[in-house]
Amino acid sequence: MLGLVKGNDQTIGFVYDCLLSGVINMDEVNRWAEKVIGENEVSDLPDYIFDLIDFKGIVTEFERLLGFFPCWKCTKEQDRAVYGLAVKRGEKLSQDDVSFNEEQALEALKKHP
Repeated sequence: MLGLVKGNDQTIGFVYDCLLSGVINMDEVNRWAEKVIGENEVSDLPDYIFDLIDFKGIVTEFERLLGFFPCWKCTKEQDRAVYGLAVKRGEKLSQDDVSFNEEQALEALKKHP
């Protein structure tokens, strides 16, 4: 499947970015993995996707499970839009974590839905 392996990791990188920013939680990652398996040829999937179904670990263990550090190549504005999703879902942004405020994140989300 496109975007799930090292060197072609846009999809898993986006999922990872959403997990880090609080847009999704590990239960949602588990359900996403089930959906990926159900919608694709099993032989086309990386081994880690099967482990993600019931993975309950922390983010650093997530990276170890994948076997690589996933990367989503995005613009600063797209990254802010991800945080806009987090705000829409009730998360509060900490100025210790990001250099922009909730209004800026929501504005970025309007530009990059």
